[in-house]
Amino acid sequence: QQHGLRYDLTWSLSGEPFLTEPGELLDAIKDSIYAVTGLDPEVSTGGGTSDGRFIAPTGAQVVELGHINSTIHQCNERVNMADIPTLTAIYLAILKRLLPAE
Repeated sequence: QQHGLRYDLTWSLSGEPFLTEPGELLDAIKDSIYAVTGLDPEVSTGGGTSDGRFIAPTGAQVVELGHINSTIHQCNERVNMADIPTLTAIYLAILKRLLPAE
């Protein structure tokens, strides 16, 4: 009103935000990262939009864990090859912790 403008806004929500509470999955991931790298991981909700927003409403625990890179979701997206063995070891440690042994 101050500037004499009239406008209409239309907004649609494409996905509800989510937050996975501490629990078995988050503990397994944090412990596995520490076991493989010796680093204490930071749990963060930063990073933008997540496909996890479509899974979280089912009640499943959702955590995203992957490569960090400056080219994500861009043309010529890529990762550092040297990071792949470390992430593979982290994923394996998580699976061993969460899945029952045969």
